[in-house]
Amino acid sequence: MKNVEGLEKAIGYVFSDKQLLITALTHPTYANEHRVESYQRLEYLGDAILDFIVAEDLFERYPGADEGVLTTKRIAAVSATPLMKKARELGFEDYIRIVRHVNTDGVLGDVFEAVIAAIYLDSGMEEAKRFVLTSLAEFLGAKAGARDYKSRLNEALPHAKVQYREIERSGPDHDPVFVIELDVDGREVARAQAGSKKKAEQECARQALKILAKNDKKG
Repeated sequence: MKNVEGLEKAIGYVFSDKQLLITALTHPTYANEHRVESYQRLEYLGDAILDFIVAEDLFERYPGADEGVLTTKRIAAVSATPLMKKARELGFEDYIRIVRHVNTDGVLGDVFEAVIAAIYLDSGMEEAKRFVLTSLAEFLGAKAGARDYKSRLNEALPHAKVQYREIERSGPDHDPVFVIELDVDGREVARAQAGSKKKAEQECARQALKILAKNDKKG
């Protein structure tokens, strides 16, 4: 198994507790042979977190869609095929601890879910959400050549800790206003308000990209 720092770079997240990531990459066959914990418990948690993140994203992305349409889109995004495809693109196969005679094709999706849970346990829901939505953007309706501001910001700052925080909510339940603050490595760089968290977060990311562009010109 390679040093996990390479995988951390690929997924855009550095773990405080490296053991969480190592466990997320440990297949039951390896765990049984070496008397260590496998990824199965993390996979269980990651599956639930993945469903929630994708369901929330689709709910906000398609405000006019009914339950049946949203369910179909969610199932398509979280099925084994897209998870396996993304895990392979990120190079998970090179890091999985597994006995040699087991084919990793059926394992990649499980490991992807386990890594989601590991990120959640290490840093919370916002980082887990960032990883999921960035990784699965192509399966959630994002148009090629027109990536959202948050995805573009993540690509521009691959090693930074980008965090969106709700600092205020006002208005009635049917017409709320959210104020979101964007912190990069613990420092506030943008603030925006909108009728949904997603829109406010996108505006924060847009402002941050604008700041980065100005700094690049000065440099």
